[in-house]
Amino acid sequence: MSSIDKNVSAAAHSEIAGALSNLAAAQTSGSSTRRSAGENRAARNTRLIAEVSTRLAEIMKFGDLEEHELYTIGQLADYLNVSLRTLRFYEQSGLLRPVREGNRRLYTRKDIDQLRVIVTLRELEASLGAIKALMARLKDLDDVGAMLSAIEGLLVAIASSNEDRIAELSRLNRRINETLDVLHLKR
Repeated sequence: MSSIDKNVSAAAHSEIAGALSNLAAAQTSGSSTRRSAGENRAARNTRLIAEVSTRLAEIMKFGDLEEHELYTIGQLADYLNVSLRTLRFYEQSGLLRPVREGNRRLYTRKDIDQLRVIVTLRELEASLGAIKALMARLKDLDDVGAMLSAIEGLLVAIASSNEDRIAELSRLNRRINETLDVLHLKR
């Protein structure tokens, strides 16, 4: 072997050893190309919210939506049967953050899943504050059963509040009828 071959061989070995050392250091420091635990959790959470969204969409009868990477606000408004103003309001309220391309709002599949949950809950009279708190809570859950339980808890609270309102309105209607009876008698 010539001295040039030995130098190239030594340089190649040194370079390979350096690369292996860098790779080992990256793996132990957590900066490898594999997903971090947080990224895995976020991806799992996104899949679970998509599953919950699909279940809720069954009762809402949303329109048809062709499969794309990004959707415009107009496409989503048509699909969800809501106004453009409603979608802008949800963004201003901090419920979602669409991608911005200049003045255009572009929505991902993840945004659509979140919007299906939001629109369904608003249709069922959930307040924006309650939806915001629920969406924040859903981001911390990594089990579809826990997500469904959280949504169920909100819906049960809304139903209970509705029952209270119905009872109050019934009492009010009785008083109105009593007043009308008294007014009729006094003619």
